Amino acid sequence: MTRKAYNPVGFLERFVALEVRAAGLIFGAAVLGVLSATFDDFYVHNSFTELVSKIAIGGFFLLIGLELRREFASGTLSGSTLKVALLATVGGMAVPALIFVSFAPEAARDGWVAVVATDIALASAVAALGGFRRELRVLLLTVAVLDDLGGVLALVTTGQNPKLLFIAAVVIVVTLFAWSIRKFNFGVLYTLITTALVVWLMLKAGMHPSLGAFAVGFVVPHFDPDNPSVAERTEEAIHPYVSAIFLPAFVFLHTLIPLRIPEGAPANLIVVTMVAIVIGKTIGIGGVLAVMRKTSNISVSEALAVGLAAAAALTVALIGVDATLADSIYEQVVGLGVLGATATAVVLGIVAGRLAKAERRDLI
Repeated sequence: MTRKAYNPVGFLERFVALEVRAAGLIFGAAVLGVLSATFDDFYVHNSFTELVSKIAIGGFFLLIGLELRREFASGTLSGSTLKVALLATVGGMAVPALIFVSFAPEAARDGWVAVVATDIALASAVAALGGFRRELRVLLLTVAVLDDLGGVLALVTTGQNPKLLFIAAVVIVVTLFAWSIRKFNFGVLYTLITTALVVWLMLKAGMHPSLGAFAVGFVVPHFDPDNPSVAERTEEAIHPYVSAIFLPAFVFLHTLIPLRIPEGAPANLIVVTMVAIVIGKTIGIGGVLAVMRKTSNISVSEALAVGLAAAAALTVALIGVDATLADSIYEQVVGLGVLGATATAVVLGIVAGRLAKAERRDLI
């Protein structure tokens, strides 16, 4: 059975709709995690929770790879849109990282990885609740996807003495996968098995598994104008489960953070993290978009709203905290900063979006 040609904007709309629904579960999981840890001293960490976290990370970055490949293939990430989005992404990573590294204790500076990426689900929810027009939502999602690609590359730096043999194995497996899935028309199950294998190899190599999962997603065959492609079928198969089950579970497990400062931890690091994310993202992304507003056909207020929405960094930021500061005295305070930054960004992003919408309506 045939289907109508792939519509990039239409796909982004469906993608955003699912992410918006998942955002409530993710935010709720964060609140539940903090309350459980604060009032009941609840904490759990075992082989099962480790497995859940690895599935969440592998599935999430597989989706990022699928999405980025799709948008490059369809032409959405091209021309002026790609230029603006790339510049905004660079600014949205560089400014938060610079702020964090400048003010964080030297032993905690690896935590800059936690402040550079965007939570697509929460950013999408802010866009919906803030009344962002369609073009603005597409721009936000494009920046968010590229932002998360930058986050993937940043996580690569967290590997400790990587084992070259396993890295070579990852390259070989991904290369063979890219060839065989086209040659033999393999489908969704083959893609998921390969992702699991690559994640395992990345862990054995002593590296964060995000880049491996992303690489698998990025080489999956892109859309077919007449029939569902492997990429589309894979995304349709796993997106609801990753966004609505595994990511909320991951967030819950990594927000079991009591609202108190651990002994010996610098309390000001909470503020540094919040400023790096909220102010850094707003200046880095919003500032670039404001400068290039004529190219993007947006207003200054809309540019700032996009920057604030992109500062909703919960899930990917927690992945960064876990990858760089786990078991240190800084893990909890940076985690609290991430929670505070996300809550602040969500509220301010919605307000800014509403104000920008009212301003645009008044100008028409």
